[in-house]
Amino acid sequence: MVVAIVALAGFSAIPTIASAQTPASTAPAREFTIAMVLPRDSQNIETGFTSYLKRQGLPVRYLPIRYSGNAQDIPALREQVREIRPDLIYAWGTPTTLALAGRHDAKDGIRDTPIVFTEVTDPVGAGLIPSLAKPERNVTGVSHVAPLTVQLNAIRAYRPFSKLGYVHNPAEPNSQLILTQWQELARQQKFEVVTATLPLKDNGEPDASGITPAVESVAKQGADVLYIGPITYLAYAHRDEVTQAALNNQLPTFCATESIVRQSGCMFGLFANGNNIGAFAGSMAKRILVDGKSPASIPASSLQRFSLLINMRTASALTMYPPMLLLNVAEVINAPAVAVSRSTSSR
Repeated sequence: MVVAIVALAGFSAIPTIASAQTPASTAPAREFTIAMVLPRDSQNIETGFTSYLKRQGLPVRYLPIRYSGNAQDIPALREQVREIRPDLIYAWGTPTTLALAGRHDAKDGIRDTPIVFTEVTDPVGAGLIPSLAKPERNVTGVSHVAPLTVQLNAIRAYRPFSKLGYVHNPAEPNSQLILTQWQELARQQKFEVVTATLPLKDNGEPDASGITPAVESVAKQGADVLYIGPITYLAYAHRDEVTQAALNNQLPTFCATESIVRQSGCMFGLFANGNNIGAFAGSMAKRILVDGKSPASIPASSLQRFSLLINMRTASALTMYPPMLLLNVAEVINAPAVAVSRSTSSR
């Protein structure tokens, strides 16, 4: 167990201060407009982004725009963003960023306005940019996901396993990319990936009624743990259905994003701290808006430290308590209240 924890080395239970934290500069004379395009309500990542720019003294007008996640709404989304003529676009997640920017090797998308993304798992694999070091277009940003090898070590530090469960959403490009990476890692590390695929509706969208049967299928195939990756549909839009189905099937869950552990029933997860992701993205926005840098010259990157989070309510329900050594490096939420000793209560 000690070896497994030492192998994690790249995570910390203490949120790190993003390297982007710099002293506030002289405030610009003009006000900037930033379109905040999200498929969900604002969360701590967006707080980190806006707080950073505020500390830097930037006068910013934020215009929130909601993306439905439906492919048929992409033309209208782009037109809505173009109409407000923002100085910069903030985009959360792979589907949203692709909807706005399009693939780098295509001709569609918004290409005349800087776009800074957060929580894009694999911007190169998704086709947003040709390389992390040189985006070579109007898009750059911050990824949030720990390397799969580090995630694997975190899972093994909690409990050994031989079969990793995965529910695949064919409507999201990220899902296939992550599945392929897990399958390759499984060949190298000698474990098995067992899968179930969500059914699609006639319009190409996933069918939410297939979530519970998919989780049940993975459990019946003998999965020791269900991996819920950074897939918008499963980790955000329908996170409660996924985690409840897993709990009903006595299946522990490991997640690569923060909110599904904090706000739903995922048992544990490893990820970059949301506020730090937002602050790092904010530093990129400042370089573009104030320093006049082109997104094409700002490398897309991820943070180097990650937080381990354990949801004790779920762990208790499954009677799968974390090892004490792991508790030394993890943040624990939903822990039962410490019982008052008899001697104290008798006072």
